[in-house]
Amino acid sequence: MVVYFYERIGFLEIFYTVMLLIIATVVANMVYPHFPLVPQAFYQIFAGMILSLLPIYSHFTLEPEMFMLIIIAPLMFHDGQNIDTHELRKHMSSTLSMSVLLAIITVIIMGYISHAIIPSIPLALTFALAAIVTPTDNVAVSSITSNVEMPHNVMGMLERESLFNDASGLVAFSLALNAFTTGEFSVGTGIKSFLFVFLGGLIIGLMLGTILIWSRIRLVRNGMDSTSVIVPFDIISPFAIYLIAEHFGFSGILAVVAAGVLRSAFSKQIRLSNTSLQLVSKSTWNIVTDILNGFVFVLLGVSIPTVWHDIQKESMAALPKYLVLSIILYVVMVVLRYLWVKFSFANIQSKANDHNKNAIISALSGIHGTITLSMAFSIPFTLGNAPFPYRTIIVFMATVIIILSLLVPAIVLPMMLPSNKADIDPNAIKDQKRKTVNYATKKVIDNNPQQKTDAHIVAATLSSQYSSGRPSDKRFRKIMKAANEVEINSIQTLVDTNKINAKIANYYIRRLVWQAQRNRQFSFYIIVFAIKHFNHLIIRKFKKQPHKKVQYDNQRKLFKQMESYGYENVMQFLSKDHNAEDQAAVNAARHSYNFRHKRLNENGSSERQNELFIQAFQYEYNYIQEKSTLGNMSQLIAEELYKQVSIDQLIYMQQSNDGREK
Repeated sequence: MVVYFYERIGFLEIFYTVMLLIIATVVANMVYPHFPLVPQAFYQIFAGMILSLLPIYSHFTLEPEMFMLIIIAPLMFHDGQNIDTHELRKHMSSTLSMSVLLAIITVIIMGYISHAIIPSIPLALTFALAAIVTPTDNVAVSSITSNVEMPHNVMGMLERESLFNDASGLVAFSLALNAFTTGEFSVGTGIKSFLFVFLGGLIIGLMLGTILIWSRIRLVRNGMDSTSVIVPFDIISPFAIYLIAEHFGFSGILAVVAAGVLRSAFSKQIRLSNTSLQLVSKSTWNIVTDILNGFVFVLLGVSIPTVWHDIQKESMAALPKYLVLSIILYVVMVVLRYLWVKFSFANIQSKANDHNKNAIISALSGIHGTITLSMAFSIPFTLGNAPFPYRTIIVFMATVIIILSLLVPAIVLPMMLPSNKADIDPNAIKDQKRKTVNYATKKVIDNNPQQKTDAHIVAATLSSQYSSGRPSDKRFRKIMKAANEVEINSIQTLVDTNKINAKIANYYIRRLVWQAQRNRQFSFYIIVFAIKHFNHLIIRKFKKQPHKKVQYDNQRKLFKQMESYGYENVMQFLSKDHNAEDQAAVNAARHSYNFRHKRLNENGSSERQNELFIQAFQYEYNYIQEKSTLGNMSQLIAEELYKQVSIDQLIYMQQSNDGREK
């Protein structure tokens, strides 16, 4: 019982620890939009430092293996599956040059520099320190550069580099640490070990990625494509790949990267699943990665006080020397990156006039974060029966370099690059959204003449995307008056062309009047207008019950014919361009007519409507792409509209799924 109690306390402590970290991440993300001049990562770090004041986080340290598995593996898998494989193949030589060759050279140069400045630190440990601070972090780069307009070619290079240099740093760190603990190191053995771990991780990642992609496609083809099956399958994939690769001694990080890149290459086959599943899967991944990205910097903030406490306790006298070495190592890394790009050892395809500037940006954007932090904390606490030598110093210098790599570009890059937070006029967004939806609804109606009813229902639903608020009674009466006139004129046309008997039409109009009085769904104007055309209505226009039904042959069929003809003409009228101020009223009128029409013509058309909705959303995407390509729409507005259409599509698909399940 006592054991159970302590186990329960331990579980609750872990639960509270994780929940508080997530809450801190969310709070930091909430504060950032109000003060966007400061990069988001600093809010998250500060939130972590506040958390460190709580007793539960006193002397907090990371568990590196859990950190790599739970946070780094899914983030790297997500980066891999979102990489542009065409660009990766095109720039593979430059990517490997930056992520492998430059990483190895950086480790060697900085290892010797560190040992020369502080000879008391063994050479193997200075190599370990260099390996720790070598990997760059794409998450940190994205956070720091969110307020500036990064050159596309530079950002692409940084994204591709970060996929592989993590593994380079991890392998080099493992070799250096092993050399120190065993006292043995061979260049040949080191190269073999590096290739085994590096290439092995790539190979097993490709193998496992192939199996998972095949399994996923089979599940979809066999009808098991529900979100409750596929989304969990996708989420657990990187964890499974990482654990299997690490079990066989390969790089788990490279394995999940390779599997993610392979998934990106086979994205067309994977997208054979239904649109709803694609949207839910994408949204789930976005939520998970957003939380994990913030989680990393909150963890860094929580860890800083512990690092400071340890360095004060052990090496306060030598603190200035370690600070100077940290600064020197950071400067060396920046200079090496600058020279590497400047002299085109990694070709980022810059124009001649921009090449030097892009080299500087590339150098400063070599920001460190997650992998550096996890490797620093993965150094053992003890060696034999004694504390591991220089562990606190290495962790401290790694933390200083992380902070420098975040702080310097946060200050310098905004001076070099234009802001990408240009204000977007809300009215411009609204106007472009209206044009986008009008284009899509017109295309759906024009291209589906055999499904006019369903097309008009889809058009009415889409029109509500850019209209918000309740229409004024005055505007609604104005639109309904015009719609009523269109409907009665349509029926009059049927009478005039002898397609409908006048008495049948008269009786149908009386029903409309009665419905208008009972439900108040139609304008009172319908009564006045109908009297002008059908004088038989005068006697009964104010009765609350419909006239006694007169038996006509095939009467129900004729009623549906009149209703459908009037409905189609009203929908055509409502689909025309109206003033923006009238749009809410137009949508309300559409809803009213659609409700009546659907009730009278319930014929199982939901599947056809689903197809038309998917078609309409694609028309919206096409319109945005066409206008942005031609320069008729700014990129910022296009991105905002893409986001809005994706949300609209996700909401519709989710509602559609819920309706089918019920």
